[in-house]
Amino acid sequence: MNMKSKIAIINFSGNVGKSTLAKQLFAPRMNAPEFAVETINAGGGDNAATETLKGKDFGSLQEEMMRLDSAIVDIGASNVDEFVKLMGQFSGSHEEFDWFVLPVVSEKKQQTDTINTIKTLAGLGVPAKKIRVVFNKVALDDADDLTSHFSMLCGFHEAEKKFTLRPDAVLFSNEIFDRLRVLKKSVAEVVADETDYRAMMREAKDEDTKDYAISMISAKRLATSANKNLDDVFKVLFK
Repeated sequence: MNMKSKIAIINFSGNVGKSTLAKQLFAPRMNAPEFAVETINAGGGDNAATETLKGKDFGSLQEEMMRLDSAIVDIGASNVDEFVKLMGQFSGSHEEFDWFVLPVVSEKKQQTDTINTIKTLAGLGVPAKKIRVVFNKVALDDADDLTSHFSMLCGFHEAEKKFTLRPDAVLFSNEIFDRLRVLKKSVAEVVADETDYRAMMREAKDEDTKDYAISMISAKRLATSANKNLDDVFKVLFK
């Protein structure tokens, strides 16, 4: 899929999954340049195609957005305050983005931070239709009770309608995301791997090779279910 959109992934809170959305959800489904607005993890990414900026570079970033039809901008928590402040100073610059996507987890602090992020974006003039939320790291058992686990956010939406809620935009907890840090691959890359790991396991001459083959068989199984989940979220998020 080649969706032409400029997406800002943003949240005042850290550890909610912004980079996961950038690398695992959007990058494989969009033919788009990637930008990371980050200081703490600058240079720590494993994708050389990602351009790293700081929040204070917003002026040059918004000019770059004018030149592009599509982009994925991952705004790290360490730079989000500066980013938002300058977006306000460059009045109307939020219009360079088609969507503002906020991943959110169920912890109360992260829900509060997410609500404050939405209020700030709305205060800058971003319309509710352009602000979308992805429920992230949701346990499979909690899928039918989202309103309870995300009661603060759902209550805020009911009261103020400052953002667009898609109840099916749910990214489930999956062990593959931890394994990917070791594998240094994306979900899409693991799914596309055509190596016959069963044959490797059978023909292994040592335990290390056998263990690797077994771990890759498990990884592919996890990645296949995660990839379908990511596909489903991508389809419903912007409806």
